[in-house]
Amino acid sequence: MKRLLFTLIMLFALNLAFADGWRDGEMQIQIPIENQQQFQQLANLKLSMDVNGPDFDHVTAYVVPKELTQIEAMGLNYVIEIEDLNKHNPNFWLTEDAYHTYQDIIDLADSLEQEFPGICKKYIFGYSIEDRQCAALKISDNVEIDEPEAEVMFDGGIHGDEVGAAENVIRFARDLCLDYGNDPTVTNLVDNREIWLYLMVNPDGRVHDTRYNVNGVDLNRDWAYMWDGWGGSTGPCSQVESKALRECMYYNQFVVHTTYHSGTEYISCPWSYRSSTPHDMAHILQLAGVYSSVSGYANMQYGQGNTGMYPINGSTKDGNYGIQGSITWSMEISYSKHPPASQIMMYYNYNKPSMIAMIEYAGYGLEGTVTDANTGDPVTAIVFVNNYLPTYSDPTAGDYHKYVLPGTYSITIMANGYETQTIDNVVVTELNATATDFQLVPEDGQYAYKFSSSQIPDNHEADEGWTPGALGTPDMVNYSIGKNGWVVLDMQYPVIDGPGIDIIVHEGDASPEGFTCYVGETIDGPWISLGTGTGTTDFDIAIAGLPEAQFIKLVDDGDGSANVADAGFDLDAIEALEPVSGIYLAMYEYTVDDSNGNNNGSIDPGETVDIIVTLKNNGDITAENIEGEI
Repeated sequence: MKRLLFTLIMLFALNLAFADGWRDGEMQIQIPIENQQQFQQLANLKLSMDVNGPDFDHVTAYVVPKELTQIEAMGLNYVIEIEDLNKHNPNFWLTEDAYHTYQDIIDLADSLEQEFPGICKKYIFGYSIEDRQCAALKISDNVEIDEPEAEVMFDGGIHGDEVGAAENVIRFARDLCLDYGNDPTVTNLVDNREIWLYLMVNPDGRVHDTRYNVNGVDLNRDWAYMWDGWGGSTGPCSQVESKALRECMYYNQFVVHTTYHSGTEYISCPWSYRSSTPHDMAHILQLAGVYSSVSGYANMQYGQGNTGMYPINGSTKDGNYGIQGSITWSMEISYSKHPPASQIMMYYNYNKPSMIAMIEYAGYGLEGTVTDANTGDPVTAIVFVNNYLPTYSDPTAGDYHKYVLPGTYSITIMANGYETQTIDNVVVTELNATATDFQLVPEDGQYAYKFSSSQIPDNHEADEGWTPGALGTPDMVNYSIGKNGWVVLDMQYPVIDGPGIDIIVHEGDASPEGFTCYVGETIDGPWISLGTGTGTTDFDIAIAGLPEAQFIKLVDDGDGSANVADAGFDLDAIEALEPVSGIYLAMYEYTVDDSNGNNNGSIDPGETVDIIVTLKNNGDITAENIEGEI
């Protein structure tokens, strides 16, 4: 009787918990799609939805009654598949023993780290709203060290009800560890790559079997690059789970990134936010073709997400490509979000050869190191290759990697505090890496080095959206931030509030346009206004009352037309000015050692003491001992 009562209590608790994530009254509907115009109509509503079917002939949408009324007003047909998602399948984790639960995955990850400490290490990047781990495994030889090796990443479970996605990740992690030292291919890759397996992007969603996190936000609409308020997102990386994933991606340099989904079978490549062709499309599609051809699928299709499936804003694949320059896509592994237990290993085995291939191919193309010509120390730099989106060198190991097709390339390296350097005529051959090293000569100067987040309301595709135009030195190549749009740039190091002007915002054309400049100490703000500007304008950080600021946010003033080329403020560069030379009265933290004096805990006139002054230098803390007389 006690056991039965306990079971009933647990079932009641689970039923309550499964209400987390889905909105009140949310239902799952299927909408037949006949043309691209109908796709666009639905996209304008910014719904959470998936394109399904072998021919992508219908949409599965997740709607509340108000949204269903909007669909009806468009004259679109629909069928209600699940009337109340909060009540649907509440006992999934009690009946599907073949799947790994959230806790199973964490326990297995911990056991892999314990049993294979030389090649497997777990990193926790944050915790979900309900305090579950947002964690990843790094698998590599010398796993504790950041080596000059190509990095590759797989993640799963950004939609918690797509349960097969995280299965791919944890099963692959287990196989890599077990096969190391036994399988020559796996051993070679673990020895020469850094492999990251992000276990569950949305762990609460997995527990509750919901698409969203427990705030009802679709995390694959919450990302910062070209964010536009889809899927309940209230701002770029507004959710703790998004911030945790960003912590992993923003500070690593993944050559190839695969995020696993289910609901159809398709490799959805950038862009999803716009229909124009990405600059890297040739090698993105070629590598997607490799994934498809070596997989176990009979005919895995692939293409641009916006035109091949449907438009969305705030996806992780657009974010990791647009910000980091990675080859990245969403891999839809099965038509069912809950494949029968008998098919779990089948879908994993379909994908395993492709996962091995992506790790291998991540090391092909262009690679090298960026170091200081005088000291030989690694330098963090922007790596521009031809007209592709840039990638970055590793701040610890100094290495860079960019997957490209066989051909001849030009590589330009820009780094704060160094002269820009270009090497032309770099030849890449098939299935090889061409190493090109750079030794940079120090030179004063600090400019925006990474694109952090942005919004162009409704995207306005008439503009080219060339976000790298905002990076590096002024060169009359600009990124137009859009009418009423905004952008956040990372200056790499904090810009110190010195005497007078601290930053210059450079406009990239001869038509001055207006904007407001904000600064913040973190990537998410809070944002404090430095005032407005028109055209190239300088600003003093002192206005914000901050000692320093690393992130700059610009917001367009809303003048002019929206859907035209160069809409909004045309940002060419953000420049940090060096402090003017001279002697200033400054306040520092210090401690006093009076052991040379009377050692009475106080300083007496004429006493000689050691003053230990702590200074901040480009983010590094140093201590200086100064002996003097007070």
